[in-house]
Amino acid sequence: MRTALLAALLAVPAALAVAKAPEELVIVQRGTLPILITAPHGGQAAIPGVAPRNVKDPSLRTASRQWGGAVDTRDGGTEELALAMAEEIRRLTGQSAYLVAVKFHRKYADANRPLALALENPAAKPYYERYHRSIRSFVDEIRRGHPAGVLLDVHGQAKGPEVLFRGTRNGHSILKLYRRAGAEGITGPQGLFGQLEAQRFQVFPANRDAIGRVREEPGLDGGYTVYAYGSDNADGIDAFLLEFGTVYRRADRVRRSGIEAARAVVAFYAAYLK
Repeated sequence: MRTALLAALLAVPAALAVAKAPEELVIVQRGTLPILITAPHGGQAAIPGVAPRNVKDPSLRTASRQWGGAVDTRDGGTEELALAMAEEIRRLTGQSAYLVAVKFHRKYADANRPLALALENPAAKPYYERYHRSIRSFVDEIRRGHPAGVLLDVHGQAKGPEVLFRGTRNGHSILKLYRRAGAEGITGPQGLFGQLEAQRFQVFPANRDAIGRVREEPGLDGGYTVYAYGSDNADGIDAFLLEFGTVYRRADRVRRSGIEAARAVVAFYAAYLK
């Protein structure tokens, strides 16, 4: 009797691991608008059978430098922020944005890094691949169905607690928008960051600074996602990294931040994507 009970107890972790399939640890929502929201670093869940990565490994740190370093901490509040943005966009427009967000913790796999730098245990690969296959599929779908689209990669940073940093790889990932609409589509009154400023976000680089005159913040100027799917790629769309400061992601503020960001996105959509 005791042997049977012990065997049953030992089987519980395995059963839980099976339940946490990639489909359960990566949120994927198809949309109807040419807007894709991604959030790679807000999750808290463990990936079954996967130990935390060794981010102190010198070779990993060196190879990861161009992507913002080897990091194993989460961007707290960004999953909630992305979900609030998607919900408010639907409320305002009656249509849905595309959404891909991870629920697994960054210490097990970093979804905003190239595969070779993202994980150590191959068991994490299906989770990473679900995230990127979904983004690739949605970018392709937006390109087929709309003349233009935008990817908004939601992150968090502590360097400027009250700042929302713009990341476009200094203009590379929004090449099509810039060619089509000029700086007005980015920093003008109806541009994305013009509208974010109108919603009382403190943005950097400031909208008063001409595009290219002030470089985006190093390390916060665009990671792997905007690099892989931005419009400087023949198969990409315009992609912005949105680095929200800690103030915007506080538990008592994060939903309001998502709502205000969504209002800016909807205004930008009406002016430059609709």
